[in-house]
Amino acid sequence: MIVKCIDNNLCSTLTLSKEYIVIEEAPEYYVILDDKNEETTCRKTRFEIIEDGGLTKKAKATITELNYQLENDLKDVRQFTIRKNSQGEIKEISIKFKYN
Repeated sequence: MIVKCIDNNLCSTLTLSKEYIVIEEAPEYYVILDDKNEETTCRKTRFEIIEDGGLTKKAKATITELNYQLENDLKDVRQFTIRKNSQGEIKEISIKFKYN
């Protein structure tokens, strides 16, 4: 989810009108990556939602499945590959599962 700051009063690590990525969401709070690239918990009233959709739900489901696989010694993973760019940064991870 992407949100835009509409109230940075008393918060030096947020910039007004800047967009932030939400890492976690609670009923009244967001956990975001602030200007210092640190996780910060802020009230939802400080933001307006810019982008939210099925992609967020799919990403959360994928992360949940991958956590399950890691906790269970990758029992359902058949193959995985990691593609990096010329600077060595990960650009893509491809995972094939053994599901029937």
